[in-house]
Amino acid sequence: MNFCAKAYPTVPADHPDAPVLAVLAGVLRNGFLHRAVREQGGAYGGGASHDTDAAALRFYSYRDPRLAETLADFDRSIDWLLGETLSWRLVEEAILGVIGSIDKPGSPAGEARDAFFNNLFGRTPEQRKRYRQRVLEVRAEDIRRVGETYLLPERASVAVITNGGQLELCKGLGLEIHNL
Repeated sequence: MNFCAKAYPTVPADHPDAPVLAVLAGVLRNGFLHRAVREQGGAYGGGASHDTDAAALRFYSYRDPRLAETLADFDRSIDWLLGETLSWRLVEEAILGVIGSIDKPGSPAGEARDAFFNNLFGRTPEQRKRYRQRVLEVRAEDIRRVGETYLLPERASVAVITNGGQLELCKGLGLEIHNL
């Protein structure tokens, strides 16, 4: 089984594109990656997310029987995103997913972690409220714009955790090998 990841540098939470990137990740996950990586590809899990603390949009799969094919699916999802006319239903579903994750109650440990990072990065309640409002204002054209801006192939970083039997494949993909 493989663990695949591909990440693109983006922006932190206070940047106007950060809420759009969070919705974009939901569109990719719900509109393409779930079907391609999990249902058809057989991975136990996979998707995309935007991490404002790391300022990165990341693709991932875990317990994945495929490797090169999944990395190709990550790329194909971007082609799909930029080539499709996104339905409002898909965008709205992603917006609701982001709002749901913002509004859900957390565990005491999760709340403490969030408070720590909010304090560490100087995020005020007003900034978090503004971020939430910006999520609600995302439109399909915003998603296309940020996709074209940040999801550039030359900016991607790839990492894979796999077994030694995949060594030649990884070399063929141009990946640097580190034995753990």
